[in-house]
Amino acid sequence: MTQVDMLYRMKETHLFDNFTVLKNDLLPYRNLTSRIVLTSTMGKMQVSIKERSDGKIGIDLGLKKLTSIPEEICYNSDMQQCTWIDLSRNKLESLDNLELLIHLQEVYIGRVMEHGKLYGNTFSKIPNQLYQLPFLKILDMSANKLQEIPPAIVNLRHIEVLSLARNHLRELPKELEQLRSLKTLYLDGNLLTELPEFLSRCHSIRRLSVRNNKINKIPDEFPLMEGLEILNLHCNELTALPENMGEFMSLVILIISQNKLRGLPSSMEAISTLEVLGLELNAFTFMPVCIHKMQGLRMLSLSFNEIDEVADDIGQLKHLDRLWLEGNKIDNFPEALPLAAELDDLRVGDNGFKELPDSIGQLYGMRDLSVNNLGLYRLPETFEWLYNLRTLNISDNNLSVFPEEILKLSCIRELQCMGNGLRSIPDKICSLPNLQMLNLRRNSLRELPARFSDLSNLLIVDLSHNQFRDFPLSLCDTVSLQYVDLSDCHISTIPNEIGKLRNVQSLILNRNTFDRLPSTIYGLVNLSELRFADNGVSALPPEIVRLSKVSVIECTNNPMEDPNLAIIEAGMNCIKEYFQRKLFSVQEGRPAFHMDVSAIRAAVGTL
Repeated sequence: MTQVDMLYRMKETHLFDNFTVLKNDLLPYRNLTSRIVLTSTMGKMQVSIKERSDGKIGIDLGLKKLTSIPEEICYNSDMQQCTWIDLSRNKLESLDNLELLIHLQEVYIGRVMEHGKLYGNTFSKIPNQLYQLPFLKILDMSANKLQEIPPAIVNLRHIEVLSLARNHLRELPKELEQLRSLKTLYLDGNLLTELPEFLSRCHSIRRLSVRNNKINKIPDEFPLMEGLEILNLHCNELTALPENMGEFMSLVILIISQNKLRGLPSSMEAISTLEVLGLELNAFTFMPVCIHKMQGLRMLSLSFNEIDEVADDIGQLKHLDRLWLEGNKIDNFPEALPLAAELDDLRVGDNGFKELPDSIGQLYGMRDLSVNNLGLYRLPETFEWLYNLRTLNISDNNLSVFPEEILKLSCIRELQCMGNGLRSIPDKICSLPNLQMLNLRRNSLRELPARFSDLSNLLIVDLSHNQFRDFPLSLCDTVSLQYVDLSDCHISTIPNEIGKLRNVQSLILNRNTFDRLPSTIYGLVNLSELRFADNGVSALPPEIVRLSKVSVIECTNNPMEDPNLAIIEAGMNCIKEYFQRKLFSVQEGRPAFHMDVSAIRAAVGTL
């Protein structure tokens, strides 16, 4: 589990984030591993032919800073046999000679998001060479600068997957309906204001994604797309749907979150194939009646609307396994929920009710439960019957005493319990054998149980914003930990025992009061991220250079002198060079050592 994975698991997500099948990133090459089968030198450039895990051979020209495709590639007999080419993350101005690679089935020339920035090509029109590839099935031109799709698109006769996401498109050409093989169309992040009527005749399309546009109208003919299985309308400006929405014959996933809907057409109850319905972040004040009759529904999100009541009819959804209702105005816990026998994931936090009924214990099969921000003072005794729970969020309530009922949930893996005013944690929490993530931030804890290290599977612990003052020593014996956050805990000393945390990848100690890091920090051999901003540290221990995996050191607002902040921010190589020169200076008997970052950088550059 990487640090990014860990942080992702600790944040709240919406329904859209949980279905990667809806995302443009599903384009095949991005999810397949590959191996190099041939490398050729062409001019000053190494060109690799790779075999993907699906057996297809292709050319990897990504991230080569190309402005054009080298001519010798297109005339090379080995290259001409390839079926895919990756040209992303370049600076291409043309695709001259690409048509010579006549066996190409997949072309990727979209830009790629890295570290929050887009890198790559910026075509303002679809290059003509693409129309001359007779077997082209997949084309990714996402995140370019296309302002229109020309009528010549009709020449892509065999295209199956077309991504034109994140461009500047305002309308779609009628010629799209002539692409009889088109199955997947991504138009996310453009400037579309409506969907054209002719899409209803695109019967081959199975997946259509137009999220993050400005669509305010859907034509009445649209539900006649008889082959459509996945429709993503997330983040548009829809206020209503066509009355004949029930005419969709094959729709399985429908995401209309973050629009302006207040109701649904009653005809939608006839969509017998529908399994996933995402309606969060709209303007619903009640749960549409037609939902109760969608007997095939498995996943439903109505989070962050204005709903004040859930009718007992919700219990009729016998196959429902994921229900998200958080962020509404519901005054009473839906008593009929236990009738939804397959319910696996329930989110009802941030609503108006202040207690959970005893009947919640009847949801025996539940694995994920969020009841945060409800003002709860206790959990019902029947809560311990939820013995299948894997993740539990009880954050931001009034549970000033840790609920004993949780201590009997032996399957629990992730526990979010922040913002409750807890002053202590019972020893019995250490008997939860499967606990992997524990979030106790924003409480009033002063110590951890002495047996804390018994949590032998614990990977992530967030103890920030508590009242420890002394670093909890039992934490140092929990050697399984990979992520530790003790920010804002008034800690005045970091103990030598911290060196025992050999598996920690991220150590966050911001805004405390300590003035030094112990030399034993070298024991954190897997550390990649160290943050101790806003403390009183003036020097790094020289032993830090032994931490070869460290890529991030954040120490702003410390009186750093040895080395100074500029050298630290320049990276671990500069820090190593600094201490090497300092050691040499001491060995030579020099009275003082001074080295600015420019000299250090210069020295590193010569290594």
